[in-house]
Amino acid sequence: MDGMITKNDKYQIAILIIVVLFILLVVFALIFRHVDKDHGNKNSVGTVLTDGDLSVNYVDGQEVHVKSHSEETYMVTVTNTGTKKTYYSIYFSDLNNTKAEVTALDLDGKEINSIKEDLDVQKIINLHFLGEGETVRYNIKIKASNGSFRGSLVVSNESLTSDSFADVLLTKYEIGTAKTRVGSEISTIDEGLLSTIDNKGTTYYFRGNVNNNYVKLGNNVFRIVRINGNGSVRLVLNDTIPTQAPYNTNTIHDTITVNQLANLNNASIDSTLVEWYNKNLSEFKKYIVPSEFCTDTNFNVLGNSIKYSNTYDRVFVDNTPDLYCSGELYSRAIGLLSADEIVLAGAYRSVANDKYYLYNSNIRADYITLSSYALKEDGLYMINVMPNGALGDGLLAKTSVQIRPVISIGQNAKIKGDGSKGNPYIIVA
Repeated sequence: MDGMITKNDKYQIAILIIVVLFILLVVFALIFRHVDKDHGNKNSVGTVLTDGDLSVNYVDGQEVHVKSHSEETYMVTVTNTGTKKTYYSIYFSDLNNTKAEVTALDLDGKEINSIKEDLDVQKIINLHFLGEGETVRYNIKIKASNGSFRGSLVVSNESLTSDSFADVLLTKYEIGTAKTRVGSEISTIDEGLLSTIDNKGTTYYFRGNVNNNYVKLGNNVFRIVRINGNGSVRLVLNDTIPTQAPYNTNTIHDTITVNQLANLNNASIDSTLVEWYNKNLSEFKKYIVPSEFCTDTNFNVLGNSIKYSNTYDRVFVDNTPDLYCSGELYSRAIGLLSADEIVLAGAYRSVANDKYYLYNSNIRADYITLSSYALKEDGLYMINVMPNGALGDGLLAKTSVQIRPVISIGQNAKIKGDGSKGNPYIIVA
């Protein structure tokens, strides 16, 4: 009958509808796949992972996809579930593009860090810490201006490390040989890590224009002087402390022996050092170990009735600095550099040097060492370092001087960082 739809026609229409629906499903699947690949796709459900005492919520997923010439923001929440300070870093792994612009923002929109290239080397957040129970949230904004961006966000617990401070240094630095004449020539180049002997064994010291021996303890920046023979790491404050003081206000006329006068334990400067130590380093005392300090108390008459110390003979006459103590050796938590250490670092008598790591243009007055220079009629003289970096000819112990404290970090300390000025070593556990 004309105009009537037969049963066979209905089957054909149904098959046609099914075919069309199938084709549409395939097309939509391909479009969705294309969008996911080229336009970025955040996971609808975040990923929560644990790393030691850190609980990390990758709110928008751990996998990051950003289309070329577009921008995406990924939120990360980090919580310290432990009972002590924990350090962490945030970076990308498995990158296909290392030159995207990445900015870390806090929840108030304040920029914390921004990187425009070398994302495989630089970290978005580097060695920040959380106290017990603390939580921090970041928005990681990625702008891909040249090519799509893909990678995985990683929050790493930096406190999980087993290598000691000395282990890290000895692994990182090749032990070399001096490129300048140690003891008779200043050093203005980076000579790296060299070795000699102290009273505990082999000691490794930095010499010259070293730029990767920075350590930060709280608000104070130090420089690594050497690895002591017992495996602890000796540091000197990069600057001087605010307070000036004389090495010793006592004199040989005060019924005190020369040995007592030169010994740091009996010196007037000791109280200044201890006060600064207690005020500035209390948080790190469990990592600071007593180390050995040496003061030469032997004096020889060379002329004009002046009694010169063995340090004077060794450093100023023979040009043979030595870290093996031939004078009085004593152990304490905080002290001063010896003249031998300063010469090994790259200084020389009366020769300016602004190209070795102990030089600091902010230090504009002489700072004192614990090494005696000479015993004269008016009292004991201690070896000093002048503002131009040169080893001085000694200052009367009663003279008020600048002070650069020295401490040693024990083998129980675990550290992170690369030792550069911008990324100094810090203690993480």
